[in-house]
Amino acid sequence: MRKDVFSRNNSGRTVSDRSQRIAFWVCVAGAGVNALLFGLYVYNDELSAQLIANFLIYSAVIGLIAWASYYNRYFRLLLCIGVGFIYAHMWSSAFYEAWIDQASNLTFPTLLFAPLFLVLVMGHRLLIGVSLVQGLAVFGYVKNFLASVYGFEQSAGDALTMAIQLGALSSVSLLVLAAVAYSRDRTDARLLSLLKNTERLAAEDPLTGLKNRRSFLEVVERRWDDEAPFLIAFIDLDRFKPLNDEFGHAVGDLVLQKVGDQLNTGEFVRAAARFGGDEFAVLIDAPDCNSAELEIKKIYDRITSKMDIGTDHVNVGASLGYAYAFEDANELSQLLHAADTAMRRSKATGLGLSRFDAERDDTSISLPALQELFRRALKLGQIKPALQPIVSRSGTVTVGHELLARWVDSGLKRDPTPAEFIPVAERLGLLNDVLWSILDQAIPAIKDLPGFLAINVSPSQLSSTRFIEDLTLTLRRHGFPMSRLELEITEQIAFRNLEENTEVLKQARALGCKIVLDDFGAGYSSLSLLDQFPIDKVKLDKSLQQSNNTRGVLQATMRLVTDLGFECCVEGIESKDVVEELSQRDGLQLQGFLFGRPELVQCETTLLRLVS
Repeated sequence: MRKDVFSRNNSGRTVSDRSQRIAFWVCVAGAGVNALLFGLYVYNDELSAQLIANFLIYSAVIGLIAWASYYNRYFRLLLCIGVGFIYAHMWSSAFYEAWIDQASNLTFPTLLFAPLFLVLVMGHRLLIGVSLVQGLAVFGYVKNFLASVYGFEQSAGDALTMAIQLGALSSVSLLVLAAVAYSRDRTDARLLSLLKNTERLAAEDPLTGLKNRRSFLEVVERRWDDEAPFLIAFIDLDRFKPLNDEFGHAVGDLVLQKVGDQLNTGEFVRAAARFGGDEFAVLIDAPDCNSAELEIKKIYDRITSKMDIGTDHVNVGASLGYAYAFEDANELSQLLHAADTAMRRSKATGLGLSRFDAERDDTSISLPALQELFRRALKLGQIKPALQPIVSRSGTVTVGHELLARWVDSGLKRDPTPAEFIPVAERLGLLNDVLWSILDQAIPAIKDLPGFLAINVSPSQLSSTRFIEDLTLTLRRHGFPMSRLELEITEQIAFRNLEENTEVLKQARALGCKIVLDDFGAGYSSLSLLDQFPIDKVKLDKSLQQSNNTRGVLQATMRLVTDLGFECCVEGIESKDVVEELSQRDGLQLQGFLFGRPELVQCETTLLRLVS
């Protein structure tokens, strides 16, 4: 027999593998006993047409039960019908043969011991019922036919006594065996429950109840073999670590569970998994592109909407990348890589949701290679400054510029984006080196222009011991006043070295710099940050412009910020409609592609030239 054949044929788990094995081997033994009894009857010269018919009937029924147990096809039904038929046929044949005075001496011992096989294949409830039938059948056979079958004289009283004794003994024997079967059934139930629980733990993420990586990939492999159209999406939560740090692990676990619940719903969602940490994956049926695209958009909207954590509402944000089987990849490994690559592009560009694009994503750069190339680029001066204008509320007067970094002439298929190389610079501890380099290049070109210069500063930069000192020396070297400088920080600063960073910001403010809270509205947007840090201006994130509902939030947030006495700037503006809605607010500043994209700065003597 093949190894684990019963496990392989028992995917439904309607009965335990052990029950199938026992039934199969009892059938094998029963077939042997049936053949042995047939041989004994023949040896005793009792061969008859009825004997041959009984032998063939029992062999067919036993074979059918063995087939059902081996392949788990209607196992319970055929087992009960087959065993019941054999038992009933044996007794009815015995009574009929005794009635016509053709009973064999082997019949009664067979009727006494054959039911013992039932204990191996029947449950305790059936055995209790059979024990009563067995006792009555033995009583009737012994009282009415036993003496004539074996040819001895017996009084009516003795026949009754013997019938009662043998009937009771036979019935009690089966009741005892029913108790044994009850214990066996309970053991089977515990083993089956343990098996199912073990399989579940091996296949599920214990926190979210989603599939784990191994189980998910098994489902993906089966879907790939089916050759039905589907897509794979990889998801990485954007702001989970800061949320975990601020609210604690209990809230973090709650958010992961809510994300899991959102992923596991949907008409075309066939499997959802948590790979670990804040990484998730989804398998979606794709009967047509429109249905699949709509489903993936619904999933993204659900997991990026605000979540109720009991005492507050949070929005973690997510980067999602997906790829279609058989369209974006011809092999399973390529499909998984494509979805992961699209997700990393979503995270790097801030798009949030991206489908794999071979033309764009095949140019992805590995992190180790990017780190080595970045060190070299910084030394060779390939990290260049770029300026994006910030305008007045009318949109016609430039009041300042934001200084940004760009990697040019990298020698790669495409130049790395800031979203790709800025994290590398921070990981290498080179963010300040980047800042001093682009300031040295940009200030000579813009120091004679009116307006302020805004620079982005991360928590790791503020934590460096000489940040304020080196910043002051850089500006003095170029004759650029501190009063024209704005330091843009994000709420991430609240989660790392809070007291030390606050003190550095106070020092910068005392020297004349303005402190700007950037990306307000993109994360948790806690109003406590406005009171916690020495803030002069608030920049409202572009996410507040995405719909009419969020624009209402934008208007309310602007009123709140200005009423609290802060300057206000709205960034990410790309539509004139937004400008018309905002133009009534006095002192408002605007920034976005509508007014100018970031442009590289080149300095030629005293002339400023902006080149795309």
